[in-house]
Amino acid sequence: MVVVVGGPGGSGSSVISTRLAKYLNIERVYGGEYFRKEAQSQGYDSLEAFYNQVEESTVREIDMRVDELLRELAKRGNVLIESKVFAGIATVEAIQCSAKIWITASLDVRVNRVFKKEKIFNPLKSFLRKKRIRKDLIKRWKLDRKRYKELYEIDYSNQGIYNDLVVDSSNQTEDETFDLIASFLKKKGVVCEE
Repeated sequence: MVVVVGGPGGSGSSVISTRLAKYLNIERVYGGEYFRKEAQSQGYDSLEAFYNQVEESTVREIDMRVDELLRELAKRGNVLIESKVFAGIATVEAIQCSAKIWITASLDVRVNRVFKKEKIFNPLKSFLRKKRIRKDLIKRWKLDRKRYKELYEIDYSNQGIYNDLVVDSSNQTEDETFDLIASFLKKKGVVCEE
């Protein structure tokens, strides 16, 4: 079993991936975690700082190492891969996956989800932080789109080509999104009916 889940920052893909891996009783591997560890090992405390200060060639090298690791894990099986790009790679390279799922949400919803994790109560600080989060999410999306196009010829803005299911979680609770995906996996035969 190889299940791939992706989504932009604040979409809920990490929360859903964690729940799905437990539900499916398989290991969850988060591609972004490897990337963050690499950035931290080079002395950066955030991905934004890393992206802003290192050369593009360094970012691409890490991308390629992480993606090669994900390919190896997919060959091994019994894994849920959380990655923004692996569904595209799997499609382009004909890597067998049980299901590929993309979770998205509107920019406003994603900004609010990221902001809620920070527990800022001062109105002015809240306003400024939300502006910064919005700017960072937009910048990250543009950087990802450019990188994935250059590395793999993947059209990041058209996830329907690479994924079996695209879910907009903007107006759904976490439980509703999870239930919808679990139902899809049952219909697809990835999960046996209980």
